Amino acid sequence: MTDSLAKVTSLLGALWFVLMTSGCVLPAIDAGHEGVLVQKPIFLGHGGVDPVPISTGRALVAFTTEVVDVDIRPIQYSEHFDIISSENAPVSFDAFLIANVIEGRSPELVTRYGPNWYVNNVKEAFRTMVREEVQKYELFRLTTDPTTRAKLQEAVGQEVRTKIFEKQNIPVRLNRVVIGSILPPKGVLDQTAQTIIQEQRRITMVQFQKAEEAREKAEKQRGIADRAYRESLGLTAPEFVDLRRIEVQKEIVQHAPSALTIIMGMEKVGINLPPVAGPSQ
Repeated sequence: MTDSLAKVTSLLGALWFVLMTSGCVLPAIDAGHEGVLVQKPIFLGHGGVDPVPISTGRALVAFTTEVVDVDIRPIQYSEHFDIISSENAPVSFDAFLIANVIEGRSPELVTRYGPNWYVNNVKEAFRTMVREEVQKYELFRLTTDPTTRAKLQEAVGQEVRTKIFEKQNIPVRLNRVVIGSILPPKGVLDQTAQTIIQEQRRITMVQFQKAEEAREKAEKQRGIADRAYRESLGLTAPEFVDLRRIEVQKEIVQHAPSALTIIMGMEKVGINLPPVAGPSQ
């Protein structure tokens, strides 16, 4: 009787082993991924998430255990926006949040936030932060100033890092936030282009006017200097003109090559030089 009971017990144990091993699975975990084991016992015991994830390769797990695949590589989450700027002008653009689950902490992420952590806990907060930052700027700066996008990316990235990931202790690392090209509707874009052209024309005209005023001022100063010079020599206006002509011709000769021929024409009325006193009568 005892031998029979022992045989039955041994047979049941062997059968249980076969059933258990035949119900096991070998899930494959790809590189850059972690497998989170969610145990779901059928009869006895307590289920739950195993705090140690499965790394790259295969592992033997019971058929009642669910394996949640978590990608721990950087993933880009994109959001499209059609909103208004600070002066109620419509703009369209895309914003991107690039983040990755921290290696070894995927079980914690699945336990607290689930595999759809971005949609459930980050998406709407991220969209709100982007919208509020963009609406601080006017249309012209958003579409023409190259530094505006860098400021937006820095501000939104800082808020996402501190107010979402750190504050809620989400085991995710933020890589960066990227704001795409910000564009108004086509009609507004054409109007903006015309505004830029008109502004450039205005700047050009202001610069031209300043140059003309400076030239006029220089001419007046030179005229005042020439008059003072003429009066200091005691010359009349025609005499001073002839003197300046001679000075200019002298400068040409001094700065000209060694071999130079100059033909100097004489005025019909003669050179205006001060009269030379003749012999006494």
